[in-house]
Amino acid sequence: MIEIKTCFICSNTSFATYLSCKDYTVSHETFQLIKCTNCGLILTSPRPEIKNLGDYYISSDYISHTNKARSIIDSLYLLARSYTLKWKLNIIKENSESKEQLSVLDYGCGTGHFLKACYEESWKVAGIEPSDQARENSDPKIRSLIYSSMELLQQSSFDAITLWHVLEHVPEPIEVLQTLATKLKINGTLFIAIPNPNSWDASFYKEYWAGYDVPRHLWHFSQSNIAMIAKLISLQIVETIPMKLDAYYVSLLSEKYKHPTKKINNLVSGFIKGLTSNQKASKTHESSSLIYILKKT
Repeated sequence: MIEIKTCFICSNTSFATYLSCKDYTVSHETFQLIKCTNCGLILTSPRPEIKNLGDYYISSDYISHTNKARSIIDSLYLLARSYTLKWKLNIIKENSESKEQLSVLDYGCGTGHFLKACYEESWKVAGIEPSDQARENSDPKIRSLIYSSMELLQQSSFDAITLWHVLEHVPEPIEVLQTLATKLKINGTLFIAIPNPNSWDASFYKEYWAGYDVPRHLWHFSQSNIAMIAKLISLQIVETIPMKLDAYYVSLLSEKYKHPTKKINNLVSGFIKGLTSNQKASKTHESSSLIYILKKT
């Protein structure tokens, strides 16, 4: 395990104890969350060494790498993912300068469902996915367009780059985002979707909140954290969009973690808590997950 001693956003070296959370998906180990006393970034520390992080993704329960539904919650996840694909495509179209064939890089593309949707729009696409398992489970139509690292990427620039629930997994966020920013065309757009630890469901579930997903989620970003990061990488946040379906999925998972034997009750309670979170967010603008849209000018 390695301990993080310096905040990568503000260089502060003082942290406060925040929460102890369990890995419910793979190892069932307990991990600590700490909070920067200056900028408020929440992070998982101590955490597995980078060379060992991949071990915490090897599970049939890790749905984004397997595509196989083993429970009702997994089935709901796959159904929601199918529904949101078109929504995500429309967000990219609405926020892209180019009206012709778009070029899109999906960083951390998993099994490539979003990438395939872009491909079927006749866009020029590429994906980055370090997991061998995820790449092997991708559709053969786009498998050759998914690379294991940025170094293997052939295309030099893109209209849009997406990170759908990926940045929280990245050991070196600034370095990765700076590299991705160089791959954006002028007026290109970066889309970052991440869980929000300031949401109502996060405050309600606390250590059971599925959005923490330790130790796979290394960082837990607030809106102010992303604003600071945008300045560091010289991009401008132009809009922040709520991901309302995430509140339901995260609440369902959180109920499962908190009450593992109450399966039917969890479905009802999870739906109610997701609805409550979205209602609260309509006033606070602190949704369970958020999409940040950043422009290169």
